[in-house]
Amino acid sequence: MTTRVNIEHIFNCSEDTFWEKLFFTEEYNRRLFLEALRFPSFNLATSEDRGDTIFRVVEVVPRLPDLPTAIKKVVGDNVAYREEGTFDKKTRRYKIRVVPSRLADKLSIAGELYTEPYGDNGCKRRFTAEVSASIFGIGGLLEKRIAEDLEKSYEVGARFTNSYVAEKGF
Repeated sequence: MTTRVNIEHIFNCSEDTFWEKLFFTEEYNRRLFLEALRFPSFNLATSEDRGDTIFRVVEVVPRLPDLPTAIKKVVGDNVAYREEGTFDKKTRRYKIRVVPSRLADKLSIAGELYTEPYGDNGCKRRFTAEVSASIFGIGGLLEKRIAEDLEKSYEVGARFTNSYVAEKGF
């Protein structure tokens, strides 16, 4: 079974600003993950400009409040993940693969993030993802929980992004 996620938000900045002054900057990401999302840990492990693409690896430890008992028994208390992303500069599409610290052979999360112009000086960020968990008895429950957590995190991130844009005067 696979759960699909489609998320979109409007930002009060241009696409250029989103990609060049926000998404790939360390300050923005550090504040997004540590302050807005309140993750216990964030590390920009790799960021390489490879000409037509940017390859990036982010390692994080997310907050995991109130996990259902069935999921907690399988994943434990301290989960971390590595997000491996490749940004195509020409198409402005960022493809990600999430590699969890546990159950990496049974859990697959992949997605694509991109922007579109919106209004005079705004952009619409879209994120689509597929979550698949091959774990007997709780696979569907885990997929649903991950999808819900993605939606909540992206909502928090959108509010933070617009406030960051206003703070920086972009």
